[in-house]
Amino acid sequence: MERFQQLLVDNGYNIGNSGPKKDGVDGDIGKKTLAAAGQYVKDLCRVKELIFFPDNPYWFRTSDIFTDKFSDFCVNVNGGKAVSVIEATTKAGKYYVCNPLTVGGITGTGVVVEGQYIDSHEWVPKGKWGGGYFRQIKPILVYRDGNKDNKLDKNIVQKAPNWYTFFMHAMGKGFSIWDWSAGCLGSPLAQWLKGICSFYKPKQKVSMIIFEV
Repeated sequence: MERFQQLLVDNGYNIGNSGPKKDGVDGDIGKKTLAAAGQYVKDLCRVKELIFFPDNPYWFRTSDIFTDKFSDFCVNVNGGKAVSVIEATTKAGKYYVCNPLTVGGITGTGVVVEGQYIDSHEWVPKGKWGGGYFRQIKPILVYRDGNKDNKLDKNIVQKAPNWYTFFMHAMGKGFSIWDWSAGCLGSPLAQWLKGICSFYKPKQKVSMIIFEV
């Protein structure tokens, strides 16, 4: 979590002086870090001309490299305030980078295009991954990267209808992504259960929102 705190500090947000380092970058997601995270989400929505939703997860893609690790972040907002920050991925795991699917006539690893997809998903309280998950119910845009070089190439964009199943869900215990994601967004199970599951009701609609930072 120090990486996320450093991202906040680098963008001028105050996360407090309680940690061992002067700027508060200590990996502890406390009240000041959450307040800064919530403000960062609101500011990014304004700058990128997106709608701010008061009850929604917000995903941060930190690089275009397929790391097979949870190297991205998700800020969960409830009641207009950030209530949790969890490690996440917005990219597919190593298995699907090496073995890309052929869908809609295009072979390539699926990665959701950054931006905002209004009411694109709904909350399902139980799923095979553990806890609940967000099911895709509207079309979104995805990149299809098929050259297996571990770096996202953005030259092919495909419209993905809901039956392509780009979900948001828990993904194992956090050691690696591997085959937990063929393009879905997700977090390690323990963080997902604590940071996401208790805040949503059955069939509650949310928007898939991804910032590139």
